[in-house]
Amino acid sequence: MAAFSNPVAYERWMGRWSRRLAPALVAFADPPNGARLLDVGSGTGALSLALVECVADAMVIGIEPAEAYVSHSRAQIANSRLRFQVGDALDISFDDDSFDSTISLLILQELPDAPLALKEMRRVTRPGGTVAASQWDFAHGLPMLGLFWDTVLEVAPSEIAYRVANNTLQVDHPDDVALQKLWHDTGLVEVETARHTVDMTFSSFEDYWTPFLGNVTPTSSYVGTLAADKAAEIKRLLQQKTVGDEPDQPFILQADAWAVRGTVP
Repeated sequence: MAAFSNPVAYERWMGRWSRRLAPALVAFADPPNGARLLDVGSGTGALSLALVECVADAMVIGIEPAEAYVSHSRAQIANSRLRFQVGDALDISFDDDSFDSTISLLILQELPDAPLALKEMRRVTRPGGTVAASQWDFAHGLPMLGLFWDTVLEVAPSEIAYRVANNTLQVDHPDDVALQKLWHDTGLVEVETARHTVDMTFSSFEDYWTPFLGNVTPTSSYVGTLAADKAAEIKRLLQQKTVGDEPDQPFILQADAWAVRGTVP
């Protein structure tokens, strides 16, 4: 499995779309002005930046386990109300009730124990504070990946085994009902969900295809495991599906994400 160690490649793979989604999650979570906020799994800083830009006088801490991403975020985002540090979502190194809101963007789906992470998020959030998160709707709302895996299966049907083994099939990731249940089971109240849509605007087919060669995540590393002829056929079919017989040109794939929030009683 590829390590999350190349923040520049991750920006092309998913970070640029996180930046489009983050403001919607901030508006939905609705943290108060002047709040002390924690961004769990801050990655390359999309949510943390949206929090300091959208919440007046907020103080934001972003925690992220990958040191390379923390260093990248520090170098790219300079703001006196924001700091990044290495931290584990499954063992958050802050005292109980340390934050007014704790928020996570696209991290629950990556964790081996999402319920434990949510318990930690609740623990460090004060009573009356908000715990919120979002994740892509893999089953129905992420054609960027859906197109890719459907095409892989056209070229190499046996690859279904790879998808299951590496958790890239995504059919059983939580929908809004499952997310509500997870929030309720963690003891949060006033639980609500929302669906957010962003446009993934690709400047060309190569802009879409190149991140699949980036070796950033298991999915973006996968093409490199294939024989050259299969990889070439997948690329050809994907280009046909996205831009057809026309010259390479910009195109848009819409992506949906579920957001959930709840209050610490």
